[in-house]
Amino acid sequence: MLNLIAGGVLAAALAAAPQTDTTFAVQPGARLDLNNMGGEIVIRAWDRSAVRVEAEHSSRTRVEVQNTGSVVRVRARSQFGPANIVDYRITVPASMALDLSGMYSDIQVEGTRAEVKAQTVQGEITIRGGQNVSARSVQGQVTVRGARGNVRVHSTSEDVHVAESSGEIMVETVSGDAVLERIDSRRVEAGTVSGDVFYDGSLQNGGRYSFVSHSGDVTAVVPAGANATVSVATMSGDLDASFSLPSIDEERRRRYSFTLGSGSAELEMETFSGDIRLRRPGEVRPRLREDPDERRPPRAPRPPREPGVSAEPREVPRPPRNPDAR
Repeated sequence: MLNLIAGGVLAAALAAAPQTDTTFAVQPGARLDLNNMGGEIVIRAWDRSAVRVEAEHSSRTRVEVQNTGSVVRVRARSQFGPANIVDYRITVPASMALDLSGMYSDIQVEGTRAEVKAQTVQGEITIRGGQNVSARSVQGQVTVRGARGNVRVHSTSEDVHVAESSGEIMVETVSGDAVLERIDSRRVEAGTVSGDVFYDGSLQNGGRYSFVSHSGDVTAVVPAGANATVSVATMSGDLDASFSLPSIDEERRRRYSFTLGSGSAELEMETFSGDIRLRRPGEVRPRLREDPDERRPPRAPRPPREPGVSAEPREVPRPPRNPDAR
């Protein structure tokens, strides 16, 4: 009986939890500036010249919205110090620039066609759309899909994933994987310390592509007929390709260089103790971890080589690995 009473009181308290819900017109070119100590930030876009701010929070918290014309600033404050947990659902014009930040916040953005800046200390960031996107998380996975312009993505302890995007793209992570899929760009840079790098996108004439890992594998998908000057380097890993490579023109310790087609694009791949892999489109797909705490899955097996392709010219002599390297 006491449990039923307690449960009923809790349900009533949750049902009566205060909420903020306000809608107001905004000027063209206005920017949203939102900072959240803890809680979820969800941004959706519509075609109206208005902003709707919905928020769930405790009775001690109030949400303040300041509309100065050029900036819509949203902050949460408490009667006795900083606000604790506030969950935001905000709908904005698709052309409205976004500046979002949080300490313990997951951030989701969908449908925008404007500039997006999103950063959090502990939380995941997911952005779909955007023009000139910057996303950074210290402890959380970062995913950007369908972005245009300059794209900058960074995570310290988790994976970063950029897909279906174009423009100048730079991706960094320390202990996660850097995965780039269906990219249309003339300049791409991706780096990680202890994770893998995977790139599947265009190799445009005159473009520059650089992929670096310290102790992980580096994989690039190279379309047939691509024109690229390829530079690869690995200290204790292998150079492996599923298609025929030209003869190696240059060898300096563990560094190799060769030309595909006219060599117009520059493709640089480097890893200290991992493997360097070249694949054709459709031969391999990355395996992303949905759960950040999930163990890294086994790597996909290497596809069969083309008939008549020998591994000897492409294999780098490999000493025993240090078991503590990864």
